[in-house]
Amino acid sequence: MKLLNSTRIKMLVTGVTFAMVVSGCSSASEDTTTAKSGQPVQIQKVTMKPLGNEFNLAGTLQASHEATVSFEADGRILNTMVEVGDSVQKGSILAKLDTSAYQLQLDRARATMEKAKAGVSQADASVQSAQAGIRNAQSQVDAAQSKLQELNNGAKKQEIVKAQNAVDAAASSYNKKKADAARSQSLFQAGGVSLTENENAQLELTNAHKNLVDAQEQLSLLLAGASQEERAQASAGVDQARAGLESSIATRQQGLASKAQAQATYEDAVAAYEQSSLSLKKATLTSPITGVVIEKKVADGQLGSSGSEAFTVGNISTLKVLLPVPDSEILSWKKDQKVNVSLYNEIRTGTVTQIYPSTNSKTGSINVEVSIPNPELNWKPGQVISAAKSVSQTNALLVPVEAVISNGDAPYVFKAVNDKAVKTPIKVGKVTNNQFEVVSGLQAGDLIVTQGAGTLFNGDVLGESKESSK
Repeated sequence: MKLLNSTRIKMLVTGVTFAMVVSGCSSASEDTTTAKSGQPVQIQKVTMKPLGNEFNLAGTLQASHEATVSFEADGRILNTMVEVGDSVQKGSILAKLDTSAYQLQLDRARATMEKAKAGVSQADASVQSAQAGIRNAQSQVDAAQSKLQELNNGAKKQEIVKAQNAVDAAASSYNKKKADAARSQSLFQAGGVSLTENENAQLELTNAHKNLVDAQEQLSLLLAGASQEERAQASAGVDQARAGLESSIATRQQGLASKAQAQATYEDAVAAYEQSSLSLKKATLTSPITGVVIEKKVADGQLGSSGSEAFTVGNISTLKVLLPVPDSEILSWKKDQKVNVSLYNEIRTGTVTQIYPSTNSKTGSINVEVSIPNPELNWKPGQVISAAKSVSQTNALLVPVEAVISNGDAPYVFKAVNDKAVKTPIKVGKVTNNQFEVVSGLQAGDLIVTQGAGTLFNGDVLGESKESSK
């Protein structure tokens, strides 16, 4: 690398602040002492260190995964459960809304649902009762039709024979009783039987005559068949039974319609209950991911509304950064490539996870996403880091930029030799991580003044300084 001119060195030295000093610039090898001028100075041993690439890219740290958590219900915020920086698990409660109104809605919905359920049961009982009525009416129709059919078909041959036999038996009994009654009358007149015995014989004759007449009439009916009036009455009975059946069917249809309506009412009530239950659950705001609360936008007592942002939760155990790589260099970047990132005095190694497919129209650069481990959570989203594409294994003699002085001449440092400041010209190479590569003029183990060198002159007494063990 071409030597830096004095103007560039002066700008670098002037621009350095203590916050930019990286690891190695303030270590256990430094001692603070007082120069002859009375100004405190720091002395450091020069060592060989890895020469890294230039940290010529910068980006802002972001959570590897970030979620904005918004309310899904309206209400006054009763409690916020977390603060910025708190670690949360997926499902952890972040805030709670006042749920009294939602609880009241849920109770009402539950009561409506139970009432609708009872309506369904009642309608179902009506349908069952109508079904029983249909069965009974159908039995009546069958009986009436059977009777009509019997009248239309007339008497069966067996019934006529049976009736004829009954007439014959009744006639035989009548003739016997008639003969007995005539004999009893003759004996009574002759004084051979009592009045009572004669009366009983006459009564038995009367009964036998009646049985004969009844048997003859039954036979006559069977032989003549049913009358028109009987057939009409039987037909009317069938019609009446059918009307009862149709009425029972209509009752069942009405019951089914009522049941369907009751079922629909019940389903609506269930849906309203579930909606109220869901609204009650939404009154409790939970974290959708495991991570750290990055931002809190609400406070206790504040009104929350559906869709309003309340918290930002991010996973910062792994961070990411978008590096704006010039498109002329993008071909040298590959996925899974290692990248050094620097924040203050700490350097970490990240991994390229994604190379964006398009160029930024405003800057002409292409974003490269780098994943950075953050196990102790001590790097924070929003911090700006610098980055270099890879780590070089080449060692070089490095000194802090604030130790190098140039007044228009060649750059130099003050070596500490026998407690005196010795002006020592050096030749520098590249600048990496706020340190100059020393090409010549110093050797490893030399002691140099790293802070306060601008107040010294060649030969100034530095005072006693005890070098640390490191």
